[in-house]
Amino acid sequence: MSFDARLFSQENYPLGPATLQLLQPADSAFIGTTVASMEPWQTLGFAASHLQGYLGGVDPALNRYAVKSQEEIVGVVCVRHPWLRGPYLELLVVFPPAQGSGVGQAIIRWLEVESRRTSKNLWAVTSEFNHRARSFYNKAGFLEIATIPDLVAHGYNEILLRKTVRL
Repeated sequence: MSFDARLFSQENYPLGPATLQLLQPADSAFIGTTVASMEPWQTLGFAASHLQGYLGGVDPALNRYAVKSQEEIVGVVCVRHPWLRGPYLELLVVFPPAQGSGVGQAIIRWLEVESRRTSKNLWAVTSEFNHRARSFYNKAGFLEIATIPDLVAHGYNEILLRKTVRL
């Protein structure tokens, strides 16, 4: 795989069970509505319109990709770079029909390959009550390093996660 000098600079990344494709504005409504109907975003009170704005907004440090399998959108991944000495996995959602298919693991492997060119850190945050996500990240080698109260929504704790990758 050839890389540009800048991380996350390609429009498409084939990952095996899926492909990451640069998020198109027309896909923001579908993805935002789908994510808003899922946990933990439903419990945290995220409106579809808020998520659509986030997915379609202007932010040069945020790399947004639709996760596609057989040309259907099966998730979304947003990576903030640069961030605190390594990329920050700001949003990773695999829609229910594709969960358990290896798509999430493939995305983590892609992040490791992409980020190890310049950094030894990968960062993520997950809700304390989101046990499935915590288990997923733990199996992927992330360590829970801090609890952050009220970061996303009042009354809920978020867990800061860090994974160290070799340069």
